[in-house]
Amino acid sequence: MRAPRLSIIPARAATDPELKPRDLQVLCVLGRHTDELGWCRRSQVKMAREMDCARSTVQAAIGRLTRQGYLEQFHQETESGRDSSHIYRVILDPVHEDVSTIQLLESDRDAGSDVRETLSILPCRSVGTPADIPAPPAGAESAPPADPESAPMLTTPLNDPLLTERESAREAAAPEGPSVSKDAWKRRFRKTHADWPTYASDSATTAEAEWFNLSEPDREAAADRLGAYVLHVRQQLGRSKFCAFAVYLRDKLWERVPENAADGRSAQPLEAKPFGKAWGAARFACLMLEPTGSPPKLTTAQEQMIDQGLYSRDDLLREKRAMNGWPRVNTMHERAIRRRLGVACDPALAGLTDLFGKVHRDSPAWIAWRDLHAKKGWPWFGPDRDCPEWVWMPAPPDAPETYSNPFAEVRAALARFEAEHANLTQRQAAE
Repeated sequence: MRAPRLSIIPARAATDPELKPRDLQVLCVLGRHTDELGWCRRSQVKMAREMDCARSTVQAAIGRLTRQGYLEQFHQETESGRDSSHIYRVILDPVHEDVSTIQLLESDRDAGSDVRETLSILPCRSVGTPADIPAPPAGAESAPPADPESAPMLTTPLNDPLLTERESAREAAAPEGPSVSKDAWKRRFRKTHADWPTYASDSATTAEAEWFNLSEPDREAAADRLGAYVLHVRQQLGRSKFCAFAVYLRDKLWERVPENAADGRSAQPLEAKPFGKAWGAARFACLMLEPTGSPPKLTTAQEQMIDQGLYSRDDLLREKRAMNGWPRVNTMHERAIRRRLGVACDPALAGLTDLFGKVHRDSPAWIAWRDLHAKKGWPWFGPDRDCPEWVWMPAPPDAPETYSNPFAEVRAALARFEAEHANLTQRQAAE
């Protein structure tokens, strides 16, 4: 079977800056199979195979073409209820009023009558396909060549499919004066979206649609307050998972950040490598806070073992407190040990990194730190074999290897960190 010789698509698509190259390719593939009215039935799987791309890429392109007014899509089901190949209509020309209507309006304007009054008596022209009339199937032959006579051009079209109802309302409410172009807003969107934590897994199409649903002032606020929102969620709420960028835009989540929160552009989180100075500062800063997890409770079996003298009540409660009291610290351990991933921390903690020194995992200082964690009920890293050879911990000016009394030296280093951290917290509250 011979391949189609021509692809009939609207000429305006060739120079439309809103379309991506893949969008134009999908439109051309559909244009190879349309009938004289632009109708065809195509499988997205076969289209993806023709273009050597993923089906999701075809779906995204079809979505953009539909929103931009180049395509209509109709879902079909078989008798069993399963999805069938969709029917598409390539919109070859924007829908304009008839030439007779234009002439009537011109004659009425010359006669001094009100154009709006004239329009009110004209019959409405339907756009698209009525719901009760099935779409015609595509013919086996390729589409005929386009009519050489061009469609009438209007200076101000009254029914432009490229102008959605939402955009029309936004333009009507927009103040007079110069505004940022859509291309500039697209560039701003791409730059802002790239700073969002879930950027790699987000749907750019969905996020961009929500971006343009916002007013221009809201877009400015969403971009300017993004860093402050991310920092607020990580540091104040203790969360490491984020919603999609589209949800951030749709729900205007930046409005939930306190007014006195650090500005997003000057308070970008500090990326701390696992077991490094900044990572250690963030870890001990969390341990300085009260436990946020569920309070420790003993089981009936543990109570019985305590009664039998097999275990100490205080020891069991400290173990449970270490397991559940500081979930963010336990998450830091899991990310650092199993996946070798760091954590984003408050840039203000960088001032505390000078209090840290390297501690070898087999040294007396390491054992002293582990014992101190056990006495305080703090979570420890886990088995020593899973930790790197050197870990940065709070340390006095002397090297940890020279400690004469490791446990006392470790307590002194922790007390020094506690004092400096308290001073930092007071300064932040005053600001």
